[in-house]
Amino acid sequence: WDADPVGDIEWRAALHRFSWQDCLLEAFAASGRDEYAAGWVRLAEDWIQSHPLADPDRFEWLDIQVGIRAARWCTAFEQLKSSPAFTAEFLLRFLASVHAHARKSYLYPRRSAHNKAAIEAEGLLRVALVFGEFREASRWLARALELLNTTVEEQLSTEGVQREWTPSYHCLVAGLSVDAMALTLRGARPFPNRLRRRIQQMFDVWVAMTAPDGSLPMFGDTQRSGPVIGTPEHLLAPMARAAELFGNAEWRAYARGELAALTMPSRAFPEAGLYILRSGWSPESLYMALHCAPPAISGHDQPDNGTFELYAFGRWLVVDSGAYAYPNTPNAPERPWFRRTAAHSTLTLDRRDSANRARHLLWARQPRLECVAFENESYAGLVHRRTVFFLKRSAFVLLDEAIGSADGVLELHFHFAPGPLVVNASARRVVTRFPEGGNLLLAMPADSLVEFLNEPGQVSYVLNRKQPRPVLSCRHPGRAPGYYLTLLVPHKGPPPEAGVRMLSAFRPGQGRLEVEVLLGKRAWVAGRDLAAGSAWCRERSG
Repeated sequence: WDADPVGDIEWRAALHRFSWQDCLLEAFAASGRDEYAAGWVRLAEDWIQSHPLADPDRFEWLDIQVGIRAARWCTAFEQLKSSPAFTAEFLLRFLASVHAHARKSYLYPRRSAHNKAAIEAEGLLRVALVFGEFREASRWLARALELLNTTVEEQLSTEGVQREWTPSYHCLVAGLSVDAMALTLRGARPFPNRLRRRIQQMFDVWVAMTAPDGSLPMFGDTQRSGPVIGTPEHLLAPMARAAELFGNAEWRAYARGELAALTMPSRAFPEAGLYILRSGWSPESLYMALHCAPPAISGHDQPDNGTFELYAFGRWLVVDSGAYAYPNTPNAPERPWFRRTAAHSTLTLDRRDSANRARHLLWARQPRLECVAFENESYAGLVHRRTVFFLKRSAFVLLDEAIGSADGVLELHFHFAPGPLVVNASARRVVTRFPEGGNLLLAMPADSLVEFLNEPGQVSYVLNRKQPRPVLSCRHPGRAPGYYLTLLVPHKGPPPEAGVRMLSAFRPGQGRLEVEVLLGKRAWVAGRDLAAGSAWCRERSG
């Protein structure tokens, strides 16, 4: 149980969390052969004898281990209790250890705001409901609901976004919470109304941030199984439970994988610094997720404020670098490379990591335009302000301002999906060249003095796997203050004729501005006024 053959804390954790039991339970359910139940009993009995509860701070008794193991034991008990392998003698030892798990979580719970606290509370709740014969079961249930109610409240922004600012952990806490609600109500027990409302918020956010292919923004330590995926099963099951409990038709369609039936529009969660721009829900739709958040409650977030991901026409075009490795694992020395600010599609000063000091500035929706603006005090003496115009649901204009007087090299980074990239530095144009499906044109004003640097990059969709991908770094010709104006046009077929320019003299930091966008034979003027809190778009004649 304490073996660590490759120096990987996740190896140890998987053993102590009984992650290995899934294949035994599946084999037993499929075959009915008691040898699989006997295998589980033999291993569980050995674990119980080897790990009495003497020190609640030991690794195998820490919150997340005990919470996950308790929940898994409940599952195993329900499936295996009728097997002859589950002898009376083992049952006594097993129940004694179940009791120890509940006592540990009851007396020494994690109370800080973290996904681990929700995991432990949900494990205690399951024990209280499955093993209701224990005299303390009612107290365990009350404590579990109190702990879950408290930690979820502390973990969420007022908008319902989990404050690790990592979509996968948001969904983990939402899933644990809705499972707790379903189990409690199934046991005919009352469930806290405030927690019920917060669960509803979490699932609303969950749907809002989902891309047309069913995946989540790869912010922080969120993983994605590849460039184009169907909605993973582990995301569908909690959504199905939430749809049933709340009677929500959109969530029900989501749970069936019918994302094209959804109608939720673009959304902004300013407190969390999460912004979703979308043209629709079909695979051909355009989708951009942006992230600019205050400090997180854990280390799963990254110093990436201002970054974004872009999907269109069935393909991810601009993607986050991922996480690649967790701490205390064999590949942990490479984790900082993927986390660093320069590994994200945002602004850097001398390629140093930025601070997370975010401020929301504007969210405006018009028939022809959606606009978001935010800023981040990334470095001492330098604020990065990013404005995004989503024009006619067909193109994106990015204005990136470096406001201040900090000395150093300014660079704006764009991290593309793995694939061919053609850089025309003299024309200030970059195009992806996938042979089929969606592609992306990136253009800056032809008279821009920005230097285009085509660099090798990396992306990690899942832990411990990585692959090369192209990166464009745009070096500003001078020091701050300065700005970049970028047009992003997702397209199918040949790259369109397109361009962008400022309509009048512009100084970084000014509140009102207008840009002209050329798309084919049509010209559009988009503008925003931060003081007035407004944005606009009109077609330009002539």
